[in-house]
Amino acid sequence: MSPTRVWTGVIGAITASLLVISCAPGAPPASNSGTQKPAAETGAAPAGNAAPAAKEAQPGATVAGEPKYGGRFSVQVVDDPFDWDPTDRGKSLPNQWGLGLAYESLVGFKNGPGVSFEAAQLEPELAERWEVSPDSSVFTFFLRKGVKFADIAPVNGREMTSADVKWSYEYFSRTGEFKDKGLQKAQYDWMFENLKSVEATDPYTVKVTFSEPFAPFLYYAGSPFIPIMPHEIYDQDGHFHDKLVGTGPYQLDVGASQKGSRWMFKKNPTYWQPGKPYIDEVQWLVIRDDAAANAAFQAKQLDWQGDNMTTTDAESFQKANPQAQEIEYVRVAPIHLYMNTRKPPLDDVRVRKAISLGIDRDEFVKVFTAGKGGWALAGAFPDTFTQEEVKGMLKYDPAQSKQLLAAAGHPNGLDVEFIYPGQAYGDQYVQLVQLVQAQLKKVGINLNLVILDKQDWLTRERRHQFQMTFPAGKSLGEDIDSYLYAVFYPGSGTNYGDINDPQLAPLLDQQRRELDATKRKDVIRQAVKRINVDQVDGLALYYPASQEVWSPRVANYGSNFGVKGWPLEHSWLVS
Repeated sequence: MSPTRVWTGVIGAITASLLVISCAPGAPPASNSGTQKPAAETGAAPAGNAAPAAKEAQPGATVAGEPKYGGRFSVQVVDDPFDWDPTDRGKSLPNQWGLGLAYESLVGFKNGPGVSFEAAQLEPELAERWEVSPDSSVFTFFLRKGVKFADIAPVNGREMTSADVKWSYEYFSRTGEFKDKGLQKAQYDWMFENLKSVEATDPYTVKVTFSEPFAPFLYYAGSPFIPIMPHEIYDQDGHFHDKLVGTGPYQLDVGASQKGSRWMFKKNPTYWQPGKPYIDEVQWLVIRDDAAANAAFQAKQLDWQGDNMTTTDAESFQKANPQAQEIEYVRVAPIHLYMNTRKPPLDDVRVRKAISLGIDRDEFVKVFTAGKGGWALAGAFPDTFTQEEVKGMLKYDPAQSKQLLAAAGHPNGLDVEFIYPGQAYGDQYVQLVQLVQAQLKKVGINLNLVILDKQDWLTRERRHQFQMTFPAGKSLGEDIDSYLYAVFYPGSGTNYGDINDPQLAPLLDQQRRELDATKRKDVIRQAVKRINVDQVDGLALYYPASQEVWSPRVANYGSNFGVKGWPLEHSWLVS
């Protein structure tokens, strides 16, 4: 079977207007077919989020007959979840997948067979419709009535209202009642920059107001990292680290889960979408070895694989499993290296440029994507620049790299500490680290690899206590701002490189306020050029080509970049 290849770069395309979308409870959600108002009424759409033009739709398992109920869907995870609080370390894998199963946001991303992986098509979720002010500073959401949190203590199945939206958004932004509680900085507070107020104007209407235009926010309202959460867990524990109770289709069954072995999510019997989900259970099996996971799939113990699969692996896997369904796409999130710009020797721009010049991106694309990936720019989506433009901005030049090192006072090379969590993210992650080390050694940069416990590694990353590192995969989406502003703006909770560029910061502010899509993209391009060429504050290696494969018994499955935790409310098992 030939996989369908889709290019996620179209989510960086430009649109001219936002949608005011309305959907009756229980009815098929409207997306781009919703009521569209002129930009003067609704505000301009964020650059970096556009439903693509007509394309070849992604494949899905053959849909035969009516949906079937029951069964268990099993997937591999390479590590245990460790934190359910998205304001702290909740984004790291596999935590984010659990958040995506159990919680929901005001807005959703359309997904399923017939919807391209890269399509950024908003649809109603907990809000059945919304309105945006002409200057994109006021966002009013009209909530569904009768939506309930799961019937699990301490929440006990009560109705979700606008008060929960207000509470959640103030918790994520550390405003309102949380302003003076001394909580640690929330890692996604940049999604609420310049928040003025959150008002629950009635039980089913909430108004979110910013002090200035905020182009990306409607897409952030669909982020799985700022879902609507119940206050009872915080009231009882003072945090959300250990409990997970939401309005979503699946909820964690603590009694059926066992650390180091399996994590069980069971169907929410009070889920607001009538008749959904179809599948009874989602089981995570903790399998750290990729070969063991492949064997488990062949033995029909797993129904889905993809997070750690290289293109080469996928080709071999497909030959061994010819009945498996498959989709191939290029990720919007590149492999991104963090360099601490405040710690010597990486505080010297010449050293950072030398590192960039010492990276052979073609080798990464060949080894890990069989030539199907692409060169990447830090802070950019795949279509912010064409591949021709990218290769004109970046180059592999070992001789020039050595010259820059000598000019920076390192004629005999230098040592740099590189921290990482060992096998916590699987074999491919370690292979990536080793190839970076091998390439930089050729230009005289010796990476001293230091393996840390995953918790220690995350803490040191967050506190800027490192020289170089990189995550298993960047959690990007919704809007290009989720890469640019979050990673490179001074003071951002995910600015792990401790970057403080006085010429870059105004550009990052400007692209958030710019409502004209064409002008916004121009500002974004200026910012990306400064990050990658002028200052090398960030370093991206390549855009991975990813594969997902799933069992032929899974019907009506389709993946989307904006959905975490597998979009299973539409799927069912045929056997």
